[in-house]
Amino acid sequence: MRTIMQDEPLIFEKKGFPSIRVFDKHFEIKAIDFWEYRTFKYSDIKEVIYYNPNDKLWNKLYILTSLTAQIFSKNDPWILKVIKNNGGDWTYKTCCKPNSDFRKIINLIKTKLNN
Repeated sequence: MRTIMQDEPLIFEKKGFPSIRVFDKHFEIKAIDFWEYRTFKYSDIKEVIYYNPNDKLWNKLYILTSLTAQIFSKNDPWILKVIKNNGGDWTYKTCCKPNSDFRKIINLIKTKLNN
């Protein structure tokens, strides 16, 4: 018997975010500005990180000291980073506005990495 996830992937598609398809043994991501999906096996992935690059210390210092940075930093994209066990990584830009469905699919992928 096959599970639903094998037959039909869980799909996230929304403007401003990378498209993601989640399967039982792997997931696929298509960057905002790319036409093709990249496949990642859960067993090959060390970590998936979703973060605001402006929260880094050196960016915070720059934003505090620059009026231009204060104005434009609010619209900077957030980053989704997939880090492989072999040290390679893939970075995807995402919309700066929060999306609960995107967070849920990232959390699902993280859960599958821990299993």
